[in-house]
Amino acid sequence: MKNRKRVLNIILVLIIIILVILSIVLIFGGKKSREYSNFINKVENSTCKYAKDENITEAICEAYPSLCKVSYETLINREYLSKNLTNPLTNKKIKDDKYAYIAITWNNGEVVCSYKEG
Repeated sequence: MKNRKRVLNIILVLIIIILVILSIVLIFGGKKSREYSNFINKVENSTCKYAKDENITEAICEAYPSLCKVSYETLINREYLSKNLTNPLTNKKIKDDKYAYIAITWNNGEVVCSYKEG
């Protein structure tokens, strides 16, 4: 009888430990996901503001597609983003990321800015 209680207690403790670990993973995993989502939103919103300020139109994007692929360097130089902004997924500062860009497209006459990883 004592052995059965010990086994049940050990199983109960293991289940509790597993539940605590899963809870921690879910909480911190969700936090990282929110940080990355906020980063993407900030970059896309800054790019859309840049597109409006620079009067980039659908016709310009069709004629000059390279103008509608905005790099971090352009946004930093025009002071739409801080050079110290860090991508939470890679932990790299955006000033060091030469491959990612934000695409400016149009949907029903509305500007749409989409983050693209290089």
